[in-house]
Amino acid sequence: MLSNKHSRKMADEPVVKSLFSHFTQHTIQRFPLRLVFSLPFMVQFLLASSLIVSILFYGGQEAIESLMKQMRQEVLERVHEQLDRHMREPVRLNRLNAEAWRMGLLDLSDQGIRERYFFNNIRAFPDAAMTFVGLADGTFYGARRKMSGEVQVVRNNRETGGDSWYYTVSEKGEAVDRQEVFRSFDPRTRPWYEAAQRAGGPTFSGIYRHFIFLEPTITATHPIFNAEGRLIGVFGVDYLLSWLGEMLRGLPIGPSGQVFITDSQGFLVAASALSSPFREGQNERIRAIDSSNQVLQQAAKTLSDQAASGSYEFNLEDHSYLVDARQFKEGGLDWNIYIVLASDDFLGDIHKAVYRTVLVTLVVIMAVFFMAVWTSGWVVRPILRLNSAARELAEGRLLPVPDIERQDELGELSRSFNKMARQLTDLVTNLELRVAERTQQLAKKTTAEYEMREKLYAELAKAGRGQQAMLPEDIEQPPLRLKTIYKPYMLVSGDFCSYHWIKENAVLFGYLIDVTGHGLATALQTAAINVMIQEIVHMNYSLSDIMGELNRRVARYFKDDLLVAAFCFEVDLEQGELRYTAAGITEFYIDSVAVTGRIKTPGWFLGVSEQAQFEVHTLPLRSGDCFCFYSDGIADLLVEGREFPGGMVFSDLVEAAAQLAGDGVWRDDATVMCIEICKGFSEEI
Repeated sequence: MLSNKHSRKMADEPVVKSLFSHFTQHTIQRFPLRLVFSLPFMVQFLLASSLIVSILFYGGQEAIESLMKQMRQEVLERVHEQLDRHMREPVRLNRLNAEAWRMGLLDLSDQGIRERYFFNNIRAFPDAAMTFVGLADGTFYGARRKMSGEVQVVRNNRETGGDSWYYTVSEKGEAVDRQEVFRSFDPRTRPWYEAAQRAGGPTFSGIYRHFIFLEPTITATHPIFNAEGRLIGVFGVDYLLSWLGEMLRGLPIGPSGQVFITDSQGFLVAASALSSPFREGQNERIRAIDSSNQVLQQAAKTLSDQAASGSYEFNLEDHSYLVDARQFKEGGLDWNIYIVLASDDFLGDIHKAVYRTVLVTLVVIMAVFFMAVWTSGWVVRPILRLNSAARELAEGRLLPVPDIERQDELGELSRSFNKMARQLTDLVTNLELRVAERTQQLAKKTTAEYEMREKLYAELAKAGRGQQAMLPEDIEQPPLRLKTIYKPYMLVSGDFCSYHWIKENAVLFGYLIDVTGHGLATALQTAAINVMIQEIVHMNYSLSDIMGELNRRVARYFKDDLLVAAFCFEVDLEQGELRYTAAGITEFYIDSVAVTGRIKTPGWFLGVSEQAQFEVHTLPLRSGDCFCFYSDGIADLLVEGREFPGGMVFSDLVEAAAQLAGDGVWRDDATVMCIEICKGFSEEI
């Protein structure tokens, strides 16, 4: 029975819809077009206006809450973004220090290099109070900033007897006068050292009041280990957090709003309503639920039993407050960000705006009713003329519409109709011709682009062959043998190497160049530096002066964003020694009776400073000694664990170098110069 009723109901629905559609169409078609335009418009506008007024009136409170929620989320996002950006700074400084130490640019045993390095680093990071390193043997080095902005460097080693000596520095970062002494300081007993040792990686200390700046401070640490995994030392940065409170106090959160940050234990990190997270005159931090500020205290208590993130509401002294929270977890930090907004700061003005909007809407509704009739007549007249012109066009006659002077949509429609009619006539007669012309144009453009790419590739290949043609010939005759290996990453390379016999063929001067980049511009820069070296070699300078003059020219003629590395050496067969100096190329390989392995070659990149000094090192020469000088395309593989097998003959050494170059060229240019001192070389001179 129920099934039959349901079937009849389903069958009646299409009939009802059909009758309603038929009645509507036939009734509307009897009305004049002017009424058809105006009547639905007025009815729709009346309904829409009534709905808008209802929404504004009854939805005002919801809109306010939504606005406040969006504002809270935006402020939380802004604070989170600022925390993320600032708290990466000490981590980045520690990472730079650790990388410089691994690459040999920071030699902690070289007093001058070490102190200049820490001096320059702390000047580049204005929120860092101190940057330092504590080593496993108890030594301690670094640089710190005083209240006056003056920078000091610190030493703590055997020379100081376990005390920390603080020195004033010159403009170049060199220690001048001892100003202060901190007695019996052992970095290994400090909390930051022990925390880094336990963590086994970068971490942060707790927050404390800095003993010089009296500001909230946190220490970022970065332990360093040797190849066996044994702790060598810990790099650290004392990072001031005074910027955090200033940023919170500058947020647009209304006169009664607050923003504060706590750690995982509920202690304040910073608060917009407090000048400091420490108790006045003490080093003890304030717990949020114990704060003297009642709004902050109540917000913390409201969230103490809730999740770390979310939105909540509480009342205090007949005032309503909305609070949102968000976690900040980065680099070992576990902080919570809270924002509190007072509803009274936003409700008053918005309610007035809602009432004014309702009043204006009612006035507009009345005005629209009067305008609807006049507008419908003004709209219908050009439509009727368009209808007549369309019928004429359908019969093959072009009748322009006269309403082209109007600047509204109907005028634009009339102009478009006239243009369409003319183009339609032209299109029928000229379509095939236009298609053929366009096809021919596309074919010519495609051919030209292909020829241009082929020409560009041919030019690059030609430039690459020109670079390889400039490489020196190998030496196969005593007193030494020399082999070069040259592998460009692309068709052209940023590496180059060459040699010259000087001092009546008693000394072999050689060099390697490595310029950042792999394209045509890099190849041109490498060629220019090669020409500079060719000119300098004929000036009869010493090896140190050659590198110094090359450094000055690079600094003068090239941009600051270009990194140029070089390695120069002299094989002195008469004196029986190898002299070398480096600028950015960090190592070379030796296989001799006395030494076998990679030799580190510290030195700044060329052009960093015109006053840079380049130290010359020496090694004795013996018959059968083998040397291998290479660019960073090889050095990067050796740092990752690849190596030269020791005790090889020269041909095996060359083959091993070629294998490394073949693997390294997939990531960078690879260039190698292998040299063997032949047996009895002194008799060949």
